Amino acid sequence: MVGKTKRESIGNENILEKVEVIPVLKTIEAAQLRWLGHVERMEEERVAVQCWAWEFEGERPRGRPKNRRNESRIVSAVCGFPKELANAKLKRGQFGDDAWFTARYKSAEVIGVADGVGGWRNYGIDPGVFSNFLMRTCERLVLCGRFVPTEPAGLLARSYYELLESKQPILGSSTACVMVLNAETRTAYAANIGDSGFVLVRKGEVVHRSEEQQHYFNTPFQLSLPPPGHSGLVLSDRPESADTSNFTVEDGDVILLATDGVFDNVPDHLLLSELCKVEGERDPVKLQGVANAIALMARSLAFDSTFMSPFAKNARENGINTLGGKPDDITVLLATVVL
Repeated sequence: MVGKTKRESIGNENILEKVEVIPVLKTIEAAQLRWLGHVERMEEERVAVQCWAWEFEGERPRGRPKNRRNESRIVSAVCGFPKELANAKLKRGQFGDDAWFTARYKSAEVIGVADGVGGWRNYGIDPGVFSNFLMRTCERLVLCGRFVPTEPAGLLARSYYELLESKQPILGSSTACVMVLNAETRTAYAANIGDSGFVLVRKGEVVHRSEEQQHYFNTPFQLSLPPPGHSGLVLSDRPESADTSNFTVEDGDVILLATDGVFDNVPDHLLLSELCKVEGERDPVKLQGVANAIALMARSLAFDSTFMSPFAKNARENGINTLGGKPDDITVLLATVVL
């Protein structure tokens, strides 16, 4: 339009030079040089002079520094089986009436399992809906940061009370176990209600384990919402009655969260043997292999009518003469600590 080409255009630098405007970078550079001259004229005991004379030992590794605050501090794997495989429907975070979740918020890693009480099916109620709601709500609360990292029982309670206030009644009962790993303090906080639970293995030994809560044999503590008018006929425990514990964790620790389908069928020595295989393991493929092995073992032993299972031993201690495993839904949530 003005009869000029792009090569004849005048840049901002040329304009600033003609009107004698000093570029901002030149102004900053001049100020820095003045400050450097000021520092060099100071006495040697001045802090600024000592900082300027510092010599750093070693070298920083190549590449961008890792932001460990945003890294996951656990490697986890999940495996499980519904009790009735033939009619099973695949659902996210569920194996039959069992449910599970993993979530992270800042430096807190949270994992949990829940086991819906199957007896509700006799009354036309799907037990898996209750346990799944508990775990999905816990997951959402963690992702939104609406929980206290040192109080897993509080997280479980908040999820349960949301269930009670749901416009669409969610009837049923469930056991549950939730664990929070705080990477900054290297501490794990656990809350367990009923006969789901956790095991922590270190250097070939079980160093921490949850306590099973039972009203009487094969009747665990449970969170419940019975149909209207049946409150007095159904066992219902408050989330505040959960067994809570906290303990320090170390790099390489193995953590197993599982429902009673595992603990009722797999003896402790077999479980420990499998867990020791992944101490310090950071490869999720190898971790998944062991999780699969534990779940398959539990499934196989549950349907072995000649096996003296942990469930059968407990039954005999309570005056019930029985033999074999206990067919049930199975959930294995396996994790190793990375610090």
